[in-house]
Amino acid sequence: MLTASLALPVEAQMGGFGRRGSGGERPAGMKQAETPSGNSTLSSDGVERRDGKITETGLAPAFPAGFDCAPIASPFASPTRFDGSMRRGDRHGGLHGGIDLSLQEGAALLAVASGEVIARGEGGQLEGIFLWLRHAPADTGLAFWVFTKYQHLSTLPGLREGDRVQAGQVVAFSGSTGTAGGYFGAAGYPHLHLSTFYGPSAEFTRKGIYGSQVQGQGAVLDDPLILYLRRVNDLDQVRALPDEGKKAGIAVAGEDGAVYPAGSKAVWPVRCKRK
Repeated sequence: MLTASLALPVEAQMGGFGRRGSGGERPAGMKQAETPSGNSTLSSDGVERRDGKITETGLAPAFPAGFDCAPIASPFASPTRFDGSMRRGDRHGGLHGGIDLSLQEGAALLAVASGEVIARGEGGQLEGIFLWLRHAPADTGLAFWVFTKYQHLSTLPGLREGDRVQAGQVVAFSGSTGTAGGYFGAAGYPHLHLSTFYGPSAEFTRKGIYGSQVQGQGAVLDDPLILYLRRVNDLDQVRALPDEGKKAGIAVAGEDGAVYPAGSKAVWPVRCKRK
């Protein structure tokens, strides 16, 4: 887990989606990408392993009154899928490395905070088409650099590496890529899998067999709901919060594109409807 030594001082619509995308310039802070190597392995069914150790936080979303939002179908570090079935054991010890939102195919996905596109592409099974954003402390109001990953997208985003995005901006569309076959059958499972990594530095490398793993320098995988907390200077604080402090107040973007409450730095990754 991230410790207090990593605490730092807190300092529109998207078009052009397509199956293929033109690459942009290498984002600042990116080191030479690593190619397939011994630090990544495939299971017998072609799924890339994930060996990080994670634990649940106990956080839960608290949406603003008057809005109907897509709930979390499978929370961070859960041993079960959205339908209650057990997860496979070769990824994070059988625990979920993000949050899942069950969505219709093609639902607009939003930047959870302002930031920069740092990677996109197509991974393997259980990953599909992906997009990575990097958020500075000034973007989120947190004491960390945050790296967010969107998985199972329907198409490769037309955004380019190095592009700047704003909180609530459409950055991708939900899909089921990487889920067809295996447990989910031929139809797959349309949803968003959102992962977040928190660290002390903007620097990162791209790793893995598919080049789909961004490793922020000193960054660790943890609950995306931490994005919506305030006055958190290290991740150990999160698990020590009292029960009443574990309700993460979620800001949302409405169907009109406006953010509620206005001026919020972090928003839910899909639009919410008025009740």
